[in-house]
Amino acid sequence: MSVMIVACPVCKQKLAIQDYVPVDTMLVCADCETNLKITSVKPIKVVQVTIAETYNIDARPESYG
Repeated sequence: MSVMIVACPVCKQKLAIQDYVPVDTMLVCADCETNLKITSVKPIKVVQVTIAETYNIDARPESYG
């Protein structure tokens, strides 16, 4: 498995992403905590997304406590 390197569009921190991560995967920059989304794999590209776009019923399952 190989690793792809991409810069955060906000803080320019280098992020290492595994090559098997699919397009439309959401991630968070470890440095500035910006929400990012992978838009392309070859070449690797990420874009900033709003916090509202991260609220998804499938992404945040209910608590059964």
